[in-house]
Formats: sequence, structure tokens, C-alpha cells
Amino acid sequence: MSDGKPPLDGVRVLAQGIVWAGPFATMILADLGAEVIEVESIQHLNPTRTNMRHIPDVVMQGIGGSYYVNRDGSEGFWDRQAWFNYAKRGCKSVTLDLGSETGRELFYELARHADAFLENNAAGVVETLGVDWDTLHRVNPRLVMVRFPGFGISGPYAHHKGYGTNMEAIAGHTMVRGYRDSDASTTPASLHGDPNAGAHVAWAIQAALLARERTGQGQLVEIAQAEAVTHHVAYDLLDYAMNGRETGQRGNTHPAFAPYGVFRCAGDDRWIALSVPSDAAFVSLCGVLGQPALAHDERFATGAARLRNRDAIDALVAAATPAHDAQALATQLQAAGVPAAPLAHQQELHEDPHLRARGFFSPITHPAAGTHLYPGPLAKLERTGRVPPFTPAPTLGQHNAYVLKELLGISAERYDQLVAAQAIGQAYLESATA
Repeated sequence: MSDGKPPLDGVRVLAQGIVWAGPFATMILADLGAEVIEVESIQHLNPTRTNMRHIPDVVMQGIGGSYYVNRDGSEGFWDRQAWFNYAKRGCKSVTLDLGSETGRELFYELARHADAFLENNAAGVVETLGVDWDTLHRVNPRLVMVRFPGFGISGPYAHHKGYGTNMEAIAGHTMVRGYRDSDASTTPASLHGDPNAGAHVAWAIQAALLARERTGQGQLVEIAQAEAVTHHVAYDLLDYAMNGRETGQRGNTHPAFAPYGVFRCAGDDRWIALSVPSDAAFVSLCGVLGQPALAHDERFATGAARLRNRDAIDALVAAATPAHDAQALATQLQAAGVPAAPLAHQQELHEDPHLRARGFFSPITHPAAGTHLYPGPLAKLERTGRVPPFTPAPTLGQHNAYVLKELLGISAERYDQLVAAQAIGQAYLESATA
């Protein structure tokens, strides 16, 4: 039976989850029902919201401006940022100046009321602010803290800074997914390391909370984002360890399947991704493409033969697919047992009948950004309550009164004093820095 509550109902998580890795973790936790309180400040810009106090027109009219609703750079633009509003749905926001003694003391009191604290600031930030593990463990021995900087909190790279691009590079991820006929400078950043790390964090917090049920004690959990993404090139690491062979850039190829990749179809910028994992699938592919004789060509009759002649079979498939509509071809191939899918554009994702039938998109109305369709959740649980309809991401400092007055019990007079002293607020100070 279900009690109608989501699985993490009653779990309170404090967060300084920034850029994409941290927000992706808090999104998962909030989707599962945790109360996530993002700890921000009006003295320092949250890089998930913005890196500039005022965005110049040249930036707002470029790619960077596309993340803001209607490219509107007027005051409060930080509440209209797509990345933040997507990944911080269901969360709360409190502004505390952790650089001040007052802000730190309020944070310590909040930590006493929390189950977990996650952060992915640059190395040394939490120590400078006085919210490091040793300090917080003394404040609340049951608190779980997850730290996940780019390269971990120990080792020669501990103080290196980085974003998803850098994590992918040092993990070898960029090199193996580049184009075979080019150099690595043409390989676009996937930023894959960010959400990958966030998913690891969401799992690790829940594991640590389960351990706390046995021991009664919280613990420090550390995840290095670069190490987390290194697992995604494990095949290549093992190939080198066992065979002394470097994979190099393999483009859209597969180490064991051929043909495999993305092929042009009829129409403007229309493509299909297909995979041939077996001889039977190859026979089916040849039949659908109207070239059944290829299945009996000795160059392609077995998986090993197709790998030896990968370029030749890829060229033949590439010559045949432009005569076909991508969606129709994918449907035919799926019916014949061949994994295939058309490459979707963003608009088509919103209109996809499968995603809509499954209720993947949920409309969320944000007080500053308006109503939009949001993706998710990542998991559907049969016996516990679902979170959707989601609540919108918080505006800056939206929950100051709830956190400080209701959770911490400070008086209205004290609250007004904090506002007057600019210790808390709902807009960045003009002097706010990144």
C-alpha cells in the first residue's frame, strides 16, 4: 500500500550545488521528495544563475542570452535562467552571507536541522567559509556531507579548477569520442561529466543516510567528478591494460558492431542512428534497405568480417539511407528487429508522442519565467507518491522567511535587522561578485 508520500519525504538537504553537476543532484533528490534548500547569498553570484551582475547586450543577444526567458536582461534576470529553473525545480532558496559571522552562525543552526549538505565549490571554498566537514560534524554529528569537486579533495590535482569539458578531457572521454578523420579540436563538449556526477551524488547521499540508520552517525562522502566519468571509458582502459592498445578517436563506430552509427536520410538535416549487433540483424537491415544480396557478400557475412570491412559497409549503408524518411525507416527497422531511431530536434522532443504518452513533460509556472514544459522525473515509483506536479525553482532568497522564521525560529524584529544589514535579501547587491 502507498501512504501517498514520495520516498524521500522528511529528508532535508542543504545545498551549494552549482553549475550543472550540483543542480542535477538536487533535482533528483527534490524529485524524490526531499526538501532541498539551496544556500545562496546576495554578496556572491550563483554561477548557475549568472556570472555577471549586469549582462551586456552583446552577451544577451548571443548564445548565452538564450538561457534567459525572452533574452530579457533587466533586473531580476537571474530568476529567469533556464538552467537554474530546470534543475532547481522543487527546491527552496535562502540567502546567507557565509563570509560573515552572522551568516555562518545561521548556517550552523540550519545544519542542526538538516540531514545532509552537498557542495561542489572549488577546492578550499568551504574551509575558507568555515563550513568544512570537521566543523559541521561537530555542529551535527548525524549530518551527511557530500563533497564533489572536479578532481576530489586529495591528490596532486585537488586544487585544480574545472568544468565538464575539463573532466571529460582528463578522463580520456573527449579523445575516444572524437571524429576519426580529424583532431580533438573539432570534438564538441558534451558536458557529460556534470549530470553524471550529479547522479552519483544523489545515490551516495541516500546510501549514507541508510548507513546512518545503522550507526546513528553521519559521514563525509567524497566524489571526484573526473573519476566518475572515467568509468564511462572503462572499455578503453581495459583494452590498454590487457592489450597495450590505444583506442584513439573512433567517431560514431562501435568496438564490436558494424554497421553502427548515424546516417543521412531524406530531407534537410535528417539522420538515423542504427546498430547491427548480430548477423540476423544485418540480414534484416539489408532486406529493409532493398539490398538483400549484401547479406551474402563474404565481406559482410559475419560480425568479424563486417568489422574488418567497416568502412565499406558503412559507405554502402550511407548510400542507401538518403532515399528513406528517417522516421519511416526507423519504424521499419525496429519492426525487423534492428535497433534504430531518428535523430530528434528539440522541438520534436517536445512533440514526441511516446514521451507525451508517458507523461514525461510537466508544465511548471514560474513567477518570473512563466509557464514551460519541463522534463522528468528520472524515476517513477509504483508504491510511493509522485512529486509532479512540480513546484517551480525558487527565486533568489524566496524562502528566507520560511527558513529563518519557521525553521530556526528567529523573531520578526531580528529578521528585519538581517534584511536591513543586507545579510539576507532577494536581489544581488550591486557589489556582488562571482
